[in-house]
Amino acid sequence: MRTVSLIFMVLAFLVGGFCASILFRNIDNRMGTDGDPKKTDEVYQLVEKAQTEIDKLKKEGIDVTKIQDPQIQDNLELIESVPPRWQVDYAGNTGILLAALAFAMLIVAFMKKAAVTSLSILVAVLSIVLWYITPYIEEGTFSGANPKSLALIACIGLVVASGCAFMSYKLHLKKQQVA
Repeated sequence: MRTVSLIFMVLAFLVGGFCASILFRNIDNRMGTDGDPKKTDEVYQLVEKAQTEIDKLKKEGIDVTKIQDPQIQDNLELIESVPPRWQVDYAGNTGILLAALAFAMLIVAFMKKAAVTSLSILVAVLSIVLWYITPYIEEGTFSGANPKSLALIACIGLVVASGCAFMSYKLHLKKQQVA
């Protein structure tokens, strides 16, 4: 039974770990910045300019949603389409950290160490956090899945892997008690 648990753990890790580790690149490609921090700063500077223009109009008492000016409509679309900066910055790094922790959990599970219980709980909680903080960016015509879907696949895979790692250790302890 422990062998079946370990096989499912490895398969789930391969799916979840892969999705979590490529998440940062997926977000960078979606933002159109290709991982370049200067381009990311430029995108958020444009968002700040658009937000200040919208705020000026709101202070003047103008309802910006009813204005037919194409520049204002473009500014509103830009503000709505760009996710918060902290989500872009932290989701990819959390995905890489999660993949590394899941790999460590995989190794510890094969070594039959007690640390697998705390690592499996940490990986499960961190994968749920990763799914929660990942931004939803619309998928385009020529692009892949949106980051939120990728994070959901990683979350499911890594929660299954951590559950299997936890159970493999518990089955090892049960086998030792019987023997």
